[in-house]
Order: sequence, then C-alpha cells, then structure tokens
Amino acid sequence: MKQRPILVAVIGYMIGILWGLYFRFGIVLCYILILATYYSLKKFVKFQKEHHFKLLSFSRYSRYLKLVINTKVVFIFVIFSIISNGIVLFQNDRYDNFYRDGENVEITGVVVSQKIEKSYYNLYQIKVLNSKSFNLYIQVSKKNEELEYGNQVKLQGVYQKPSKKRNHGGYDDSQYLKTLKIAGRVKVNQVEVIAKKQQNIILQYANRISLKSKEKIETIFGEEMASILKGLLLGETGDIEEEVKENFQVANISHVLAISGMHIGYLILGFQVLLKKKIGTKKTKIVTIIILVFYTFMTGFSPSIVRAVVMGIITIGGGLANRKSDVWNSLAISLLGILFYNPFLILNVGLQLSYLGTIGIILFQPTILKIFEVNPLKKRLKSNRKSKVLEKGKEIVTVSLSAQIMILPILLYHFNIFGVYFLITNLLVSLVIGSIIIMGFFCVILSFIFISIAKLLAVPLGLGLVFLNLISKFSELPFSKIYIPTPSWITISLYVIGILIGNQICRIYQSITLTLTQKRVKNIIALFHYQFRQKKKKYLIGMSMILLILVSIHFIPKDLKIYFVDVGQGDCTLIVTPLNKTILIDGGGSLTDSFDVGKKTLIPYLLDRGFASIDYVLISHFDQDHVRFYPIFITRNKSKKCYNRKAI
Repeated sequence: MKQRPILVAVIGYMIGILWGLYFRFGIVLCYILILATYYSLKKFVKFQKEHHFKLLSFSRYSRYLKLVINTKVVFIFVIFSIISNGIVLFQNDRYDNFYRDGENVEITGVVVSQKIEKSYYNLYQIKVLNSKSFNLYIQVSKKNEELEYGNQVKLQGVYQKPSKKRNHGGYDDSQYLKTLKIAGRVKVNQVEVIAKKQQNIILQYANRISLKSKEKIETIFGEEMASILKGLLLGETGDIEEEVKENFQVANISHVLAISGMHIGYLILGFQVLLKKKIGTKKTKIVTIIILVFYTFMTGFSPSIVRAVVMGIITIGGGLANRKSDVWNSLAISLLGILFYNPFLILNVGLQLSYLGTIGIILFQPTILKIFEVNPLKKRLKSNRKSKVLEKGKEIVTVSLSAQIMILPILLYHFNIFGVYFLITNLLVSLVIGSIIIMGFFCVILSFIFISIAKLLAVPLGLGLVFLNLISKFSELPFSKIYIPTPSWITISLYVIGILIGNQICRIYQSITLTLTQKRVKNIIALFHYQFRQKKKKYLIGMSMILLILVSIHFIPKDLKIYFVDVGQGDCTLIVTPLNKTILIDGGGSLTDSFDVGKKTLIPYLLDRGFASIDYVLISHFDQDHVRFYPIFITRNKSKKCYNRKAI
C-alpha cells in the first residue's frame, strides 16, 4: 500500500479540530483513556485461542487493519491531532476573551474588503491593529464617506457580540464569523480616514483589478446576466437575486457559481491554447502558475479556489519537473494549508462540498464508468462521432453521479433538499459551461484593451448565460425537489462506511488481477454467501425479528414533547404527542420585516427536528407576528385518505 504521510497528517489534523469544536477538554485526555483501557484489557483479560473456524471473529479480521495502521501512521495521526486540538482550544479562548457585547469602543484598523451594500448602511471588514490579528465587520451609515480597500481608519461605535444559535440545529453566527476570522460587529457612530493604501501592494493591485473587472462586466451585460457572470468568474454572488440562487441550488447546479476545480481547469486550458504556440510549453506553464496565484488574490482566497489552485499548481509544477503528481497528496497539501491558516474553515460548506465532491470523483467514477460499459452497444455504433458523443455523455453522467454520491449527506445536512433532476441539469450545464468560462475570462481581459471587441464576444457569451439561466428553471418543474429531514451524524457515518465498502467490493469483482488481500476478501464474501444459503431460514427469521422490533419501537408511546421555537417577533410552539402526532401553534412573523420567517427559520427547524410534514396547524389569533409565515404545510387526514394543502 502506498505511504501517504501527508494524508494521514491532514486526517489527524481534522480530527483534532473537530474534537476542539465539540468538546471543551483536550484530546490528549482521550488518548490517555484509550491507552489505559488497552493496557488494562491486555493485562487482565485472557484471550483464548480459537481451535475451530469462526466466520465472525474480531481477531480474524483485525489483522487487516495492520495493513493500513502501523506505528508510524499512529504517531503522525496523534501528533497532528494534538497540535490542531490545542490551536482550536486556544483560538476559542481568544475569541471568548475578546467578546464584550454592548460596549462603546474606539478602534484603529485597515479596511480589507470591498464595500457590501445593505439597505441602511455599508458593511466593511477591517483588520484591527494591535489586536492579535482579529478582524471586525463595521456598519457605516450611508451618510458617511465611503471607505476604500486599504484605508486606515479610526472609528468609534458600539461593539456587537456574534450571536449563538437560538434554536436546535439553527444558524450560529459566532461559528460562521470564525471561518472568516471575524470577532464581531461594530455599529459605527464616527469614522475618520487617517491614511490610504495601507494594505499589501499585491493585494491592493489585485483588489483594483477585481473592482475594474466587475465594472466592465456590469457595463457590457445586463444586471441579471452580469450578476451570474460575476459569480462564475469571480465568485461574487452578492448581487445575484435570492430567487435565482434558489433556482440554481434546487436544480443542483449552484456549484458553477462557486469557483472550484472546474473553473481553474478551464482557465488553465484557455491559457494553454492561447499561449502554447507563441511562447512554448514550459513558459506557458510558468505564466499559468503566476496567473493562478494572482487570480487567487483577486477572488479573496476562497477555500474552494485555494484547493483548486494548489492542486492545479502542483500538477503543472510536476509537469515542469517531469514528475507525476499524486492526487491524494495534492488534496492533502491544499487542505492542510487551508486549515493551518484557519482551522475553523472546516465548518465552511463550500470547502466541504469542494473536497468531498473531488474525493467522490476519484473514488467512484472509475467504478461507475465500468458499470456503465455496454460493449454490445459499442459494436452497433458505426459512426465514430456517435461513439465519441456517447463516451462524452457517459463521462459527464458518471462524474456528476460520483460527486453526488459523496456530497449527498452534506447537502441534506445543510440544505435538506434533494434535486430530482440533478443528472439532467448537470448534463445540460456541461454542454455550455466550458465555453462560458473561457469566453468570460477572455471577454473581461479584452474589455481592458478593446472594449468594442469584448462587446462582440459578449453576444455568444450572453446566449450561453441565458441558456444556463434556463437550465436553472428546472427547479420550477413538478417534483423538482424533495425535502428531507436532517440526517444524524450516525446515519451519515453509516452511509459513508456503506458506500466505501460497496465501492471496494465492486472494484474487487471488476478487477482482472487481484492482490492477495483482495482474493481473501473475495473468498470471505463467498463464504458469507455460502453460510447464508446453508442457514437461510435462520438468518431470515433473525432479520425479520430485528425489522419487527425496529417497526414496533416507532409505535411505542413516548413522552409528550413541547418545543418553543425562537422566531424573533411573535410566538411559535411545536407539540409532539406520545403517538408522534405533530401540532404547530402559530409561526411568527412581522408585517414590516422582509425576513421570511417560515422559509429561513421555521422549515429548517422542523427538518432539523426530523419532521418533513405537520399533522395540524393551529392559529391562536391573526396578528401578523403570529401568522405571517409563508411555508406550505401538508395536513394529513387519515380517515378521509387525502392531503389538505394550506398556505398560511
């Protein structure tokens, strides 16, 4: 088995971070307890040697762990988990000591972000000077002077501590801000610019290019298409309307709006086609690496971008050194670098989807591709063109399916939505996305030199964006999405273990030449199958009994549960009866508040509690802070065998 110490290190580093996030004591204590338990069992428990064959035996199968786990692996894992755990605990203490809600503060800092326009104020991110590298969000009234990237400012205002989650499974503002290295917000009363251009010169220049690129895109395209193109090329999704974002999400193509490996791959391809014949292969690779690094600065070091760029640079660098890069080491190096920079980024949904999607393609795409192989169909195809189209379509479907298999539990955990048409939408997107990205980059570059030529190129590019927007409309088709209750971590773990084992078994049966270990696994599977056939009746009775017990547990009366849901203004109560009937009393809401309580708070809460439908909805009275919630609840009436849809 190939040794990958960096991969072991990053796994240990992630375990240490997760331990620090969910437990308030160090992981060292856990390791001490594990060692004490191990040596106690070794000393006081006598293991009898097996004198006859046992199919289900821990000692028989535990030896296979030794093929993966040895002293070196354990040492690297433990050391890196202890390091990361210590960093997270230390960082949590620093944040807790910094928080001081409601205090008047006077701060000096440097603006390190572009302006984010809100309804009544402008939002900026500043790096606080002399505060151990803490950043803050500052809310500046639109009456004040607009700030620029790199401005050093002195301000006075009221500090606001980030809020914790208010409901079960709800949004935790403090954890989200930690992923951005932000320690809270300041509502500014007075601000003064005391110096300009105080940020790093490379960052200053990259920010200027980014702003100019956005201006060029807005000049050439209409508002809606410009917002989508900014998301595609710069990862800037702030201007995209919520309805459009939701359409992309439900249609399962929101990944095109988050810059990732696909975008970087097309960027590399575009520059290779443009420069290879003019300056040669080696110089093209060097120029491409420089462009990728600068592009990372432009797009604000998003985790998915950093992963894609680091992997791209390692691959190109390997080509320059005439060495083939290992994809697992490339993934591990990029992830380790990101988590060293900020361990709380492990909570970033974009990072999770980016890495898990890539891992899914690496693990499952070869297996699924072999399953999709249909040799008789190939022989019937006389045209090479038809064969190439079939192969391309097969590749797109298998890549999309492979990524979806791996990211499915994370999508359900965070968004609770399963997009039914994801294969069709991804297949259609693949037809145009490459051309859109390459043309988009060149259109922006040309706009700095020849704006008229850029506008000509914008015509076919605009058609591609319109087609992309039409694909997102699949979200409006019947049965386009299914709401799924939030899966537990036990369910997610069992799912991941199951698909990994299933994938390995499929690979064993697909392989022509097998290793000694693979032969043993295949023989064990055959032995399980043989013993099952010999004792089929006994096993079926056992499984039926287990199934009956699990079903019976659901009908056992439970305690009455009453949950008071924090919906901001107004009241909301969820009652779960002993027979698992659900009753919702009111739902909150406000006449003047544009925040959709039903969509943003109530539906996620119900799904996090494990309920995809409500049996009864009761309204105490019809004030807006009790009934102004928008979700559609389905009320079941079993006696009439019908569904009654009521929009509140």
